[in-house]
Amino acid sequence: MTKIGLIDILRDLYNYVLITSEVKIEVVDRGKIKGYSDALLIEKAINDGWIKIVRIDVPEKIYKLASITGLHKAEVEVIWLAYKKNIIALLDDDAARTFAKSIGVKVKGSLGVIVEAVKKNALTKSSALKALDKISHIMYLSSEVYRIVRNGIEEM
Repeated sequence: MTKIGLIDILRDLYNYVLITSEVKIEVVDRGKIKGYSDALLIEKAINDGWIKIVRIDVPEKIYKLASITGLHKAEVEVIWLAYKKNIIALLDDDAARTFAKSIGVKVKGSLGVIVEAVKKNALTKSSALKALDKISHIMYLSSEVYRIVRNGIEEM
């Protein structure tokens, strides 16, 4: 959501977001080194207190199982945190979503967040359609998924 300028939607919808220390390292620390502007937005949200960093101990067998599917440490931590706390994992990566669902974790991706934001009047239809177009430029969306989400937003 930060890459399309909608980080505040997460706060509006959920009040706060939990991330693991590995996510912070990957997204903020490494992101700043690479010059990604969204790293600064996430760091500000952490400093403002609505993105909270939590430590999670993932059993080695979970890391081994997840590594078969090619997941990174940060993704595994997010999934395990969601599993342990019985919360939704915000994930866009297909392999991560599939693994999460296989262990009973509920997932939501960027498209789902945008649709939820429209339903809860946290985002206008027009802004949601612009967000959908921005997302389609930074991650792969099949034409069918794009059409379904676009039509869904327009019909709300």
